[in-house]
Amino acid sequence: MMQKLITVGNSKALTISKDILKQVGDVDIAKVQYEASKKRLIIDFNPQEVVDSAIDPEVYAVAKSLLKRYSKAFAELAKK
Repeated sequence: MMQKLITVGNSKALTISKDILKQVGDVDIAKVQYEASKKRLIIDFNPQEVVDSAIDPEVYAVAKSLLKRYSKAFAELAKK
């Protein structure tokens, strides 16, 4: 699949199609690896593997719970 890159400031962004998101499920974080020799970008959506390698699982669970619980309050604060 070919996907267009979008310019965001001095960076480029890659959108992920709705079909792929349906298959991946509800994820908030992904592990990204770049293989320079092959000019290859690998995006790993395996939530448990990503959490285990990047964040303490207990901290991640608490943070996700707080974000869900107080999402309205955070949204209001962001407006100020």
